[in-house]
Amino acid sequence: MAAELTGHVFTWKGRTFLKATVPSGDNRGKTFTIAQPLAGRYRVVRFFASGGMGLVLEGLDLRTQGRVLIKAILNYDVIPYARVRDQEGFTNQLRLPRKTLELERRILVLLRNAGCNAVPHPNDFVYDFNPQLAGPYATENQQPWSYDDVDMIAAEPYLIMEAVHGQSLETLLATAPQKRLSEARALRIYLQVCDVLRTLHQPVVMKPGMTWQLIYQDLKPANLLISAQDRVTVLDLGGCQLVNLDSKQKLLPGACTAGYCPPECERPYGILTPAADVYTVGSNLFHVLTGRSPVEFLAAGSLGKTQAQAVHFDMKLLHGVCQPALRNVIEKCLETDPARRYPDAAALLRALQQLTSGL
Repeated sequence: MAAELTGHVFTWKGRTFLKATVPSGDNRGKTFTIAQPLAGRYRVVRFFASGGMGLVLEGLDLRTQGRVLIKAILNYDVIPYARVRDQEGFTNQLRLPRKTLELERRILVLLRNAGCNAVPHPNDFVYDFNPQLAGPYATENQQPWSYDDVDMIAAEPYLIMEAVHGQSLETLLATAPQKRLSEARALRIYLQVCDVLRTLHQPVVMKPGMTWQLIYQDLKPANLLISAQDRVTVLDLGGCQLVNLDSKQKLLPGACTAGYCPPECERPYGILTPAADVYTVGSNLFHVLTGRSPVEFLAAGSLGKTQAQAVHFDMKLLHGVCQPALRNVIEKCLETDPARRYPDAAALLRALQQLTSGL
């Protein structure tokens, strides 16, 4: 997963920065700029992973000499505002991704405090300059324009997490025989995933009138890190949907991946229930057992993986690769009607645990 960075070091306002490109994945070739060292403490060592609008780098904590992961925002949707010199609109486009990263740290803290060790430990949260935001940008009248809100340029957030080792399940599948896992191994991995989701789904009272419930919604092999003895670490909690159960208000929309997500994700203003994550476990199990990614089943002419879109799975592909009881569980997970699925990860976890005794 980790790879060397291609880029160069430059000086801006008396500080040293690294400008580099993402070497692999969906965001390959996109550029980013980061202080070197970040916040005077974390030196970037190499690339770790990138997906959606996020970027994860490996770093060295100069104070402790320990390895860390540095999560950053890779890009913002600011070009349309820069083209018309709309500084206020430009600034507003910075706010939601930054809020999302801050909330990801709070989610990690909540999970770790609840005894969930299958997510990275949030070590620190720091801010530093992001000179790439300054531009200059091309405009409609062909005259260059620069973003000059110094406070916003200086407030780029970074989530510092413990270093985790292993490879993504996506990478593991790419090299596995027939690109799939055995039933026993698939269950070993997704029992751990369901246990994380069970903790995630538990409502948390933050204050009177504010009860959080989280839906992971973007479960896929790329977001699962597998280490020795198939120990699982769930990554990218920034894709969660966050809802205030007291007011039924969606506080954070989150992200999802076409093919893996349930049909209700196609309604952008709807509020998901834990049954949405049950569906994604089903689509993941289908993938790892058959070797066929749900993306392969997307309709022709689909707008791509960034658009929420469910698929119709060919359940016949599960015959012969797992016991009928597990196939029945997967089929129930993949019901198009959320009310016909297991209601949450706790119920699904109990169903999967019953299957392991026969393996």
